[in-house]
Amino acid sequence: MRLNGFKLIRKSMMALSVTMFVISSLQATELSPQSLKWNALAYSGSKFFISVDTSVSVDIISKDTALKELISTTEGEGKLPVADEIVKINVKNSVVGSETDFTVWVEPDTTVLQRTSIYGGIKEWYRTYRFMKDKVYSDKRKPANSSEKGNAWETWTDIGQGFYELDESEQRATVSESEALFYLIGVAGLNAQGDKTSLNMYDRSGVIKATVEVVGSKRVLVDYNAIKNGESTRVKKKVNALEAIVDARSIKEGGSLEKFKFLGYKDDIRLLIDPELNTIIEISGAVEYVGNVTIRLEQISLN
Repeated sequence: MRLNGFKLIRKSMMALSVTMFVISSLQATELSPQSLKWNALAYSGSKFFISVDTSVSVDIISKDTALKELISTTEGEGKLPVADEIVKINVKNSVVGSETDFTVWVEPDTTVLQRTSIYGGIKEWYRTYRFMKDKVYSDKRKPANSSEKGNAWETWTDIGQGFYELDESEQRATVSESEALFYLIGVAGLNAQGDKTSLNMYDRSGVIKATVEVVGSKRVLVDYNAIKNGESTRVKKKVNALEAIVDARSIKEGGSLEKFKFLGYKDDIRLLIDPELNTIIEISGAVEYVGNVTIRLEQISLN
């Protein structure tokens, strides 16, 4: 009896090991840029005659190309690309006289290597974060005087460089940036209530874990242009969209959410996701100086 029991336990453990291996393999292949169904998105919305526009593009580049685009630090070495393919994401926003242009380089698992920010309009400044093993290198630039305003950021001479340390909990985490959320939703395979995925967004006051959880579904009308193989088609139909909420929490003890934003949205961020295209079709939340704003998908470029 004992021997039979041992054999049964052994078989169960082997079955469990195989199951765990399959699950791990599925999780490993989940975040694959090859499963992305689109490569560019455009959103638009308005409130009180104020327009909000957002564009997103995703390029899959080689490790060698990424190495050429990653900057050097003043001391130490930034993280080197690991995967053969690196995901390069660009997000542009326009709202209330402010223009922002963000570019991030991430591994397929969303680990961030570098993030560049360019702010135009009311305030002009530039910053690149180069991520290292235990800290983040920052290169920040602004116009030093009125004669430099309006010129390319490369010509600005008010330069500040330095490092921001990562504590042990942040070093253990897969640290990313908020712009990678579009890519993550594109490859995470959310398709039913209860499904969730998370992204650890870098913030100087502490890395923030943003969890996207599907809380229901909603039949909504979509109206956008779909571009594929150079041809544009208008899509106007009702789809069963996933309703999702974004819950943000600092992973750092004593960390703050005071400066947390996603595309300028700060509070009560909600998403509608098309489970067939694996893309966000609507974003709503509170925007500073504007209030609650909703932007909707207007154009998608399909792979």
